[in-house]
Amino acid sequence: MINIKELAGNNNQFEVSVSEVSFGSGEVKLTGRLLYPLIDGKVPGAVLCHGFGTGYRTVEAPARILASKGIAVLIFDFRGHGGSDGVVDEDIVTDVIDARDFLSACPGVDGERIALAGHSMGALAAILAARQVRPHALIAISCPPEINGDISKLSFEVPAELMEDDRPVMEYPRDGSLPWVKGFAGLLSQFWMRIAGYRVRVNWSRFFNIMGRARLSAVIRELRDCAILFVHCDGDSIAPYTTAVALYETARGPKRILLSEGGFHSTPLLAGRVRRDWTDWTANTLYGRYR
Repeated sequence: MINIKELAGNNNQFEVSVSEVSFGSGEVKLTGRLLYPLIDGKVPGAVLCHGFGTGYRTVEAPARILASKGIAVLIFDFRGHGGSDGVVDEDIVTDVIDARDFLSACPGVDGERIALAGHSMGALAAILAARQVRPHALIAISCPPEINGDISKLSFEVPAELMEDDRPVMEYPRDGSLPWVKGFAGLLSQFWMRIAGYRVRVNWSRFFNIMGRARLSAVIRELRDCAILFVHCDGDSIAPYTTAVALYETARGPKRILLSEGGFHSTPLLAGRVRRDWTDWTANTLYGRYR
């Protein structure tokens, strides 16, 4: 009999099937892709969550790597992004919970071995969702800081008018560049979003509400039976690497931190050593090699 645990992992490459999916527990329908390794028997799963203003395609490359290692992977557009309904607000955590529930219910997926992984905004949402779904593993990539209600602690300036409750929903790049990207860089960002096909619809006051209330360290401290990996680059100008260090020191369960010299906010998603290291860790953890 074939032992899946022995087969799957770093040294094997499995064929992967890709299916378009949609799901959601409320009025907001989310769209995404399910990448499934062609293996007989139950396989672990992982939900990969993208960052603000992008879409599931930014995490598709690492998703394919994980699927080729024997892991069923769900990637999706958060509410307000791409083909998903709704607007970005404080309910982004619900999206992660719905994604996890959808994946765990898929035939052939071991619902007891599900990892949550997120980049930037996706890391924040994955951590907060972990309090409710208690994943087998949690991977926080380029996580934003815990600001405890003080928006000024962010590394970029947030225009005061964005915090007004009656401000209409904004859509980017239709309404220009993201407000914290100024000058020529803003024009490049707007051009890049159009070329890449990304769009985001956001209620700024409600989105910053969850950022201000997020007590990431409290959640991390509670996760006793969850293996946690923090991935960050010390050259990240959007989310300081000290965020990852502080959360790592808070964690009580099995934990590890991958702190890379140089790099930038999206480096862990791109081809190279950092991406290889965290995808290897995820596969090994889900298959019980580190536990």
